[in-house]
Amino acid sequence: MRRIFMGTALCQDLPVRYYLLAEDREDETETYGIGVEYAGEIEELPNITPFQHRIQKLAEALMQGCVTPATLRDVTEDWLLT
Repeated sequence: MRRIFMGTALCQDLPVRYYLLAEDREDETETYGIGVEYAGEIEELPNITPFQHRIQKLAEALMQGCVTPATLRDVTEDWLLT
């Protein structure tokens, strides 16, 4: 799995780092997920979508909302339902 840095947001004066996770599949396609790091805590959600443009939109929304690892799963699940 590759981790591609997407950007940083500040939360309580500490940086929150966002990563696109790209994983090759056996059928030569890729699936994409998201990773978030904040204050030594890391949360990764692989295999969210096969569409890179969708995961980029999610990353942008997470950065705007300053989402941390503690809430990443809940926010992502809500995003998937919309």
